[in-house]
Amino acid sequence: MVFFTGFLLAGAPRFLILASDAPMGAVLAVFAVSGFGAGFLNPVLGAVLFERVPRRMLGRVNALGDSLAWAGIPLGGLIAGAAVASVGLAPVLLAGGAAYFLTTNLAGLRPEWREMDRVGGRDAQERQPEETLQTTSTNPTP
Repeated sequence: MVFFTGFLLAGAPRFLILASDAPMGAVLAVFAVSGFGAGFLNPVLGAVLFERVPRRMLGRVNALGDSLAWAGIPLGGLIAGAAVASVGLAPVLLAGGAAYFLTTNLAGLRPEWREMDRVGGRDAQERQPEETLQTTSTNPTP
């Protein structure tokens, strides 16, 4: 719930307030609330990453995720610039806000995302022997 609320606050409202031609005070207030919501995202993602990825794969998985995220930045700027030149700023901001909202919040309807809400105590203890068995079976000791 915290993860998707953070995305709800951090994403679409910023695009919508900029598209609405609101006064600067309103823009600053929305961006402050959005920044607060965004502050919850990376700690949740980091905790899930450390909890779910086997220790020996953690560096590779983290590097791949960061690389994919950063690789899209230049392409996104080029596409956004071309779209603004074609149809104008307000329609692109509205489309960007809608796309952000749909991609981040509709994912929460998938049952896989509900696994983030599980209680760590008992489930983590039950899962630990399975990970140990999996680690020793793939990396035999001499």
